[in-house]
Amino acid sequence: MQRKVGIYRLAVFIVTIGLVLSQAITGTAAAAAMTPFGQQRFAHDHATYVITGKSAYYRRVWQSAIQAWNKTGAFTFTRSSKRHAQIELTADTAQEAAKMGQDVGMTDYWSRHNQLIAVVCTLNPTLFRQFDYSHADEEHVAEHELGHAMGLNHNPSKHSVMYYRNRAVGIQKVDVEGVRQRYQTPIGEAS
Repeated sequence: MQRKVGIYRLAVFIVTIGLVLSQAITGTAAAAAMTPFGQQRFAHDHATYVITGKSAYYRRVWQSAIQAWNKTGAFTFTRSSKRHAQIELTADTAQEAAKMGQDVGMTDYWSRHNQLIAVVCTLNPTLFRQFDYSHADEEHVAEHELGHAMGLNHNPSKHSVMYYRNRAVGIQKVDVEGVRQRYQTPIGEAS
């Protein structure tokens, strides 16, 4: 009797492990198909931006990230004046960076009826220096924050610019597809 119970427990254990592994593989494949998005988005697949702050270096980081996204054709960022910009891109000073805690980048947004009306994306140079980020790493963080500005959520895949702890991966096909789907899906609906 004990042998049957032991075999039964072993069989249940093996089936359970198989189910967990199949869900993990299926979940990974599903996550890899497209970066998920939230309910908020701009009215159209384009927005105006302004880069604020005194650092010419971080202006170039933001410009490189914008060029990378514009190159995908999924969304267009157009430079504007501060008064007319929908998105403000900045880098915190050392005093301001303390407020960000352990976040190397942050995106705040305001929406009305799930339509984005204003977005502020901020980089944290203090942490970039502290954790030895390369110029390319910083650009990837800026690309990540712009992804949030367009309405993307975090992707559980490490092979996405929208992975929550990303610094080494640039914009991927799954991210571009997420933006395309976000702007083909009505405002207020999420993936």
